[in-house]
Amino acid sequence: MGRTIVALVHLGLFAGLVIYGFVLLAGGRTTRGLTVLGLMGAYYALVLHKAVLAEIERKRRLRKENKTRSMK
Repeated sequence: MGRTIVALVHLGLFAGLVIYGFVLLAGGRTTRGLTVLGLMGAYYALVLHKAVLAEIERKRRLRKENKTRSMK
């Protein structure tokens, strides 16, 4: 339960910062908006991307296992 709460808070903060970057761009603060979006993109690429791909693969594997079990 604790991991789920931490993950949801983390997702909310990540999404909030991305939205903040777009708000800055829309408000005319191009340099600051691009900096925020660039840093969030780098954070995703360096920290989160590998875990996201692993989770997608895990769910695909589980789905295939469930299909083969139901066919038997």
